[in-house]
Amino acid sequence: MPVASTIAAAMAPLHLLAFSTLLGAELYQTFVMTKLTFQALPRSAFISLQKRAFPVYFRGQSLLLVVVALTVPLSGPVSLFNTTNSILFAVAGGTALLNLLVHGPRTQSHMIERIHQGWCSST
Repeated sequence: MPVASTIAAAMAPLHLLAFSTLLGAELYQTFVMTKLTFQALPRSAFISLQKRAFPVYFRGQSLLLVVVALTVPLSGPVSLFNTTNSILFAVAGGTALLNLLVHGPRTQSHMIERIHQGWCSST
């Protein structure tokens, strides 16, 4: 069995695993954990948790998006440039980079400002 066909055979399960993990993590963080922790924790604890969780989440989101793009079955990553998938990956990659490099740090600094303004003194 040639090396190329062995690599191609490993791409599909890896792609499915990475895509499933990316989608599941995004849905879970967005619709379950953020809402649940906001309702269950005092504001100061919620802010502390989010301040530490979101940078890890944004790095994981970016890494998984790269893995998903690199493991696209059939032609591999080259096929991304031949279909409308390139537009979808560009949008997803752009928003992931914005989250990682712009919105995440801004949100973190705003959370810290709110702590100093006394916003989280009430529950």
